[in-house]
Amino acid sequence: MSDGAKILIVEDNELLLALLRRALEQEGYEVVPAPNGLEMMKVLYASKPDLVVLDVGLPDVDGRDLLAALKKDPRTFAIPVLVWSGGSAESDRRIALELGAEDYVQKGAPSALVPKIQRVLYRLSEREIKNARASAPPKKPVA
Repeated sequence: MSDGAKILIVEDNELLLALLRRALEQEGYEVVPAPNGLEMMKVLYASKPDLVVLDVGLPDVDGRDLLAALKKDPRTFAIPVLVWSGGSAESDRRIALELGAEDYVQKGAPSALVPKIQRVLYRLSEREIKNARASAPPKKPVA
């Protein structure tokens, strides 16, 4: 279940963006599209997404540079990023993970990306629950 999570999709291919948007909206996600890196930076702070799906092969900026910038910025470092790329080299995957991506997904059918998004958001919600429990004040004994 999506719980209406907000997903920022950074993808320059209009057809893939439309297909991915439709697949995610059918699952109940709110989708914020960005066709390039400049547009991503414009909408990122205003939209406050729960997750970013990032194409690394953008026309205006290297997606790896965007990923590195997101992970260095204290306002965005905690936002999970899924790198969605046409590249298939293991080195591309390794670099994305080293830069802080949650996962690296080779481009294909947008429906194949949905389960990856669901897993990342599930892990995120589990972490939030654990963190909330750890930071909660101790319960007072019932007298």
